[in-house]
Amino acid sequence: MPDFALKKGERLSSRKTISTLFQEGKVIKAYPLRILYCHAEQGQYPASVTISVPKRLFKRAVDRNLLKRRIREAYRLNKPVFYSGLMTMDQQVFLVIQYQHREIVDYQTIQTGLHQALEKLLRQLSKQ
Repeated sequence: MPDFALKKGERLSSRKTISTLFQEGKVIKAYPLRILYCHAEQGQYPASVTISVPKRLFKRAVDRNLLKRRIREAYRLNKPVFYSGLMTMDQQVFLVIQYQHREIVDYQTIQTGLHQALEKLLRQLSKQ
């Protein structure tokens, strides 16, 4: 049975790594999300992720937290398929998932966008 938990080691929290991602990371867009990614050195998990909802778009913390919860849940449910793709290619990545739309969209839209973005990412990584 696949592991759907999002463990602490899978969460990207290093400020240095996150700033490197924003400066040198490659971008994939899939409405309403934008994913920044770069290759990772050897780690315990195939991917480490952080989720960002800009304060510039949503002033209220309640709205930002709602969107982060929705994105985290969508990632958590799509993670087993994404990890299996990364493991077959023997790659590890760091990800920043950013919400880019100015309005709060429903969970289904976020899940569809994240699924498309992760598929695009796997295709990009397989080309390299």
